[in-house]
Amino acid sequence: MMRKHWAFLAVLTFVCTMVLIPMAADAQKSPKGAKAIFDSGDGAAVRMSSGGPAPATASAPKTEKYVGVSYKIALMKPNGDFSIVPRTRTFKSGERIKLLVRTNRPGYLTIMNIGPTGNTHVLFNEYVEGKQLYEIPKATSLRFAGAPGTEKVMIMLSNNQNPIVGGQSTTVASAPPAAPPVMPPPASDPGGSAPPSMPPPPPGPVADAGSSLPPPPPMAIASSMQGSKDIVMEDHNKTGYAVISPKAGWKPTAKGTKDIMLESDVRDGSNYGVVPASAIDEGGILTLDLKLTHK
Repeated sequence: MMRKHWAFLAVLTFVCTMVLIPMAADAQKSPKGAKAIFDSGDGAAVRMSSGGPAPATASAPKTEKYVGVSYKIALMKPNGDFSIVPRTRTFKSGERIKLLVRTNRPGYLTIMNIGPTGNTHVLFNEYVEGKQLYEIPKATSLRFAGAPGTEKVMIMLSNNQNPIVGGQSTTVASAPPAAPPVMPPPASDPGGSAPPSMPPPPPGPVADAGSSLPPPPPMAIASSMQGSKDIVMEDHNKTGYAVISPKAGWKPTAKGTKDIMLESDVRDGSNYGVVPASAIDEGGILTLDLKLTHK
């Protein structure tokens, strides 16, 4: 009787092992964490925030495409070299930084700086390739100057040209009367004079925005993110991540927001934010509201 008992346990153990091994293999097929999903571009299918519950299925979990942004902050040292620093660092007047930004798939990348007084500068506005590292700004660096406060950097990724900048390419945009730009003069300017102020181009048509009205200024969008905490994800650095919808008046939307995955690597200063690609396929814009403290 005892032999039959042990034989039954052996058979049961074998069967369980044969069932669990495929399940474990299936589980390993779907990357876990924002960094892994950013690198692979795929992740486990999730229920979108604005949708109903996913139908029950006995099959293996489905995967879907993810789109995301990764960034680092590089601080210029006295010898001219750069070192990666955490976003939580308090920056001093005169210090210079660069942003090192990557996306995990091609798209339109727009990066703007909004100073404490509301002055806005377009740092980057170009079509980018996935997995390539872009230095922002390209040929110079950002210098902390003027009155202390919070410098905002908005990083926006979309499938179409971002209407918020009216189709203009990377340049310094004109701004309301405010403090001087934080960017130093271009290195190619031996006289050290600032580039001439250029009026912003007239707003172009709002592509797929569902409205003929021009987009609001960047400061209004940043304020909208602050006022929509229930649908804006924040990482441990208090950086806001949201899907902005031009169709919804340029406000953060619930679709995809709760499915945003965030991760920071303290070892190399990388920060990752990914969202199901379907969240921006209908005109949505993955938006990061990065806050830098200047004292």
